[in-house]
Amino acid sequence: MWKRARWHECAEELDQVCRSFRSAYWGRRSSSWPRHPDDVAEMQRSSIEGIKILRALALAIRSEQDFDLIPSSLAVVGILKKKDAQDNDAIQVKHSCGDGYRCLLGKKDYVPLKLRPALNKIAHADPSSADFYISPDNDTHELLLYGENHGEKWFAAISIFDLIKAIKSLPDASIES
Repeated sequence: MWKRARWHECAEELDQVCRSFRSAYWGRRSSSWPRHPDDVAEMQRSSIEGIKILRALALAIRSEQDFDLIPSSLAVVGILKKKDAQDNDAIQVKHSCGDGYRCLLGKKDYVPLKLRPALNKIAHADPSSADFYISPDNDTHELLLYGENHGEKWFAAISIFDLIKAIKSLPDASIES
């Protein structure tokens, strides 16, 4: 179980967990396919740990913002398709120009996703349809999330790198787990 006291520590730990995931994804132990069983196990372990950290951050930061205890961040951390999300929306991100969500900014039906709404999507996403994208050059690591809001199916692509940077730009505060 993780132990930390501050949001910035959470963001730093999330970064480390995601590095471990990316290393296992690209085959730390073997470059052959299928992945080495230890890499698969590391991906599963780091996914579970990353989800715990993301949920703790989402709840803590949203709560502080609800009571105007911290400022809202204007940083864009992803994209959102608010309605009519399709299963192939994640494929569009994966087959984008290698820059993940950024290639879809300004495209029809996609809007920039700032920190607070991104944290809401993390908190309310359907875990059974969650996916990820890591670019071949390892410069992009995104969560690909689906969910429903008042009967409308939505899709969000959230950059782990941009999310961590946005959290670190907030005033540091204590977190309770």
